[in-house]
Amino acid sequence: MFRVFTCLTAEHDWRLVMLAGLVCFVASIVAVSIFHRAKASSARRRLIWIAIAGAAIGYGIWATHFVAMLAYEPGVSTDYGIALTALSLAAAMILTSVGFGVAVSNSGRWRAAAGGGIIGAGIASMHYLGMWALEVPGYVTWSPGLVFVSIALGMVLGYAALAVALGRHDKWGTFVAALLLTLAIVSHHFTAMGAVQIVPDPTLNNNDTLSLSPAFLAMAIAGVALSVLGMSLVGVLTDRRLATRTSRFKEIIGQLSIARQQLEGSQRELQEQKLRLDTAINNMVEGVCMFDAEKRLVVCNERYARLYQLPPELLRTGTPHTDIIRHRIVNGILKGDTSEGAAEKFVSKLAALPFDAVSSRIDEFADGRLICVTRQPMAGGGWVATHLDVTEQRRSEAKITHMAQHDALTDLPNRVLLRERMEDAIAVTRNGGLDLAVLMLDLDRFKEVNDTLGHPAGDALLRAVAARLRECTTETALIARLGGDEFAVIDYVTNPAVEAAALAERIRKALCEPFDLGDHRVTVGTSIGIAIAPRDGDDSDVLMKSADLALYSAKGDGRGAFRFFEPELDELMHARRNLERDMRDAIARGEFELHYQPFVDAATGEIRGFESLLRWHHPQRGLVMPGEFIPLAEENGLIVPLGEWVLRTACAEAAKWPADLRIAINLSPAQFRSKELVRVVVGALANSGVAPHRLELEVTETVIMHDSEAVFTALGQLRGLGVRIALDDFGTGYSSLSFLQRFPFDKIKIDRSFVNELSGTREEAQHLARAVVRFAVSLGKTTTGEGVETKEQRDILREEGCVETQGYYFSRPMPASGVAKMLRRAARAAIRAA
Repeated sequence: MFRVFTCLTAEHDWRLVMLAGLVCFVASIVAVSIFHRAKASSARRRLIWIAIAGAAIGYGIWATHFVAMLAYEPGVSTDYGIALTALSLAAAMILTSVGFGVAVSNSGRWRAAAGGGIIGAGIASMHYLGMWALEVPGYVTWSPGLVFVSIALGMVLGYAALAVALGRHDKWGTFVAALLLTLAIVSHHFTAMGAVQIVPDPTLNNNDTLSLSPAFLAMAIAGVALSVLGMSLVGVLTDRRLATRTSRFKEIIGQLSIARQQLEGSQRELQEQKLRLDTAINNMVEGVCMFDAEKRLVVCNERYARLYQLPPELLRTGTPHTDIIRHRIVNGILKGDTSEGAAEKFVSKLAALPFDAVSSRIDEFADGRLICVTRQPMAGGGWVATHLDVTEQRRSEAKITHMAQHDALTDLPNRVLLRERMEDAIAVTRNGGLDLAVLMLDLDRFKEVNDTLGHPAGDALLRAVAARLRECTTETALIARLGGDEFAVIDYVTNPAVEAAALAERIRKALCEPFDLGDHRVTVGTSIGIAIAPRDGDDSDVLMKSADLALYSAKGDGRGAFRFFEPELDELMHARRNLERDMRDAIARGEFELHYQPFVDAATGEIRGFESLLRWHHPQRGLVMPGEFIPLAEENGLIVPLGEWVLRTACAEAAKWPADLRIAINLSPAQFRSKELVRVVVGALANSGVAPHRLELEVTETVIMHDSEAVFTALGQLRGLGVRIALDDFGTGYSSLSFLQRFPFDKIKIDRSFVNELSGTREEAQHLARAVVRFAVSLGKTTTGEGVETKEQRDILREEGCVETQGYYFSRPMPASGVAKMLRRAARAAIRAA
């Protein structure tokens, strides 16, 4: 590129270079303008304009080259061969015309690239043919690299110029495209000139065919070029103006033709308009009629005539409105009295309606249809009325309202309608004389039916419950389903203590009777909470809350009973909510602690492991026992994060013990419902480094009964990891044997209630307890007796073959520091024994 710069600055006359650039730019402006004209022309005229554009830019390229060559001062005399010089001009014109033609006729995405490449080839052909025509007393050598670069510049910039010309047709687009085309020509020329090197040879003579000075020749060529290009540009502009005028003339002729056609069709349109209007009116859903200021018929549609069964004589223009009304009543179209007197009364009633304002009413027909009549006054007097059959609409609205206020399964009122009716009933109680009893019901064991027999059976049971509730109540009572297996009953009472209790007892007995569900016969019960208005509240929300608290108390007392609301229940619930709030804070504050109770080998007395037991040290209440806070944690879901903490903490503590000691942890039903139990256990083992076989997870029959399939699946995954699974509280449920058959438990823990009876005074209880122990031992599993408090109980369990024992006889639950002390004492005792 340094060679190009040297050639341009040292071997060229700058005045002629500037003249060459001017000629090139003018030629580019003309060529792009003609190219735009060609795009807007028809196919035949387009070829002519493309040829003119190619001739203009081809001549511009040739003139630019020639003027620039005259500006070139190689240091020797130069001549040009006439034949090759003419051939270079022809090549430039032909190839640029082809390039423009490809770009304007092709619709592909590469048309600009293809056309630009051909134009670049035309520039290169013109230049190198012109250089071939150069005659000098010496030798011409070329730099191949610069030759390639010059051709590439012509093609790339030619492509850019065509891309802009195709994309934009305004003045700026023409200017930019012409500038890019000028750069394509000029950059090619001077790069190619940089590739030339003339080596003088004195032995060669060059006849000087040009006797005039290069400057004069350059001015002459440029002048002719500018004249030719200027005339071409004037021709383009003139053609554009003529095309514009021709277009405007054609547009005027078209507008005149359209106006003539509109004028010819206006009469036909007016004739058809009346037909369309009549068709539209007569096909309307509504009946439409118009009356003038004198209350006489102007026009009506067929729907109106059919709706009121009007005879032809009442459809004539000028029929009085009163005649049409009398016809409706006398002929029994409207519901009600059909006498002449009734007709006169109805006419008088309509006459009293304002005729200068919009009015609407609903007329009921004798056949049950409902017609909405809307009257719209007109500015000059009179009115237009529409008559719409809204029978189905009102039925649909009533159905939607019913669906919004009733339960879809039982068709009982839902919570929304119950609240509305309760507000009305409470308003009645404020006047005195009557009280309102609000009963909240919750079915007992409904979930077991739903889970074991499926949702269709559960739905059938709910419908059967609704039917029995209707049988137990009077017509004044309102029964509602609140959702799930919750129902509510409200009724007026004069003696709440007697009547509300009697109603609750009737409901309780009715729902305790077996239900026949086709393929199944099930028995459920119900718990009932009762609140009385206005004694327990004079607001629907307060009453429902009071009844709900009473229901909670009834369920807490063992289900299958009813309870009246008492103020103490609110206090208990308030304390319960405070305990729940404190429990959430306790997890964050670290108020929970694990204590550990050992289980020992029944034969040797050696410690085999420890069971982790949760303790809560409340800052105000002191030690809160698990029986108080664990059920609450299971209800509100806190048992899940609490159980995860227990697993992590217990495993981390067990990692400090000897490798032969196991850690036992109790699991809650809620932990299985979270579906994260396996992940949590795996994480606790991984973080602590405790081997899976050292971990024992204890589950009760209650856990399995909630969702046996999900529980057994999770237990199977855990046992597959190597974790030991123990069945806790064995013997207290009714399905222990079935669970043992379905899952291979590693350990069976005999409930403390049987262990206590082993040393009791009742002989029958002793025999039963021993039978349970023998049965557990006979299953071949590791058996652990819980709640051992005396030496006698330990000896009996050892005698019956129990493998492990656990209880206060050996140790009370202790903190982690106590475990360390116990293990140290055991180690010293073992050393002394050895």
